[in-house]
Amino acid sequence: MTQSNHTLWNISQEIIELENLINQLQESEELNEEEKEVKINQLFSNWLNADTQFDEKAEKVAHYIKYLEAITEARKAEAKRIRVLASMSEKQGDKLRKYLIKEMQRVNKTKIEGVTCKLSMRKKQPSICLKVEPEELPDEFKRVKIEPNLTEIRKALKSEKDIDWAFFDDDEDYSLTIK
Repeated sequence: MTQSNHTLWNISQEIIELENLINQLQESEELNEEEKEVKINQLFSNWLNADTQFDEKAEKVAHYIKYLEAITEARKAEAKRIRVLASMSEKQGDKLRKYLIKEMQRVNKTKIEGVTCKLSMRKKQPSICLKVEPEELPDEFKRVKIEPNLTEIRKALKSEKDIDWAFFDDDEDYSLTIK
């Protein structure tokens, strides 16, 4: 593209075309996730390096990132709203279930063969109540979950202690701030 073709409209059109290509790649069933990621990175790289307008294009990509982050936040908020509604429905269903159990017990019914649904009641296993803290249980009745303490490992590696079971990754990783 020549310098004169870099109007805001043209660059916006390029962003839309790039976004469409990315969406097509993401929806492709012929590629696995790793291949999709490589192709998307190639698309961005080719687009950014297509001519001398790198800074302008990088800024447009940053705007696109901000747009995606805004969409993500909106979707998270909507998901939260839907989770609240789902929780309300679940609680209402649980209350009605308890009410129905109580009423079936009252009339001494354990099964109902309805036209649209069948109901059957069965007695649950009794709940287990511990008289001691879980740490005080005999070993055969405990489960242990072991996790690395990455904060302490990082401190030890930074202090250059001789650790042969851990190391810092050689890959340089960067973050990008967009304001």
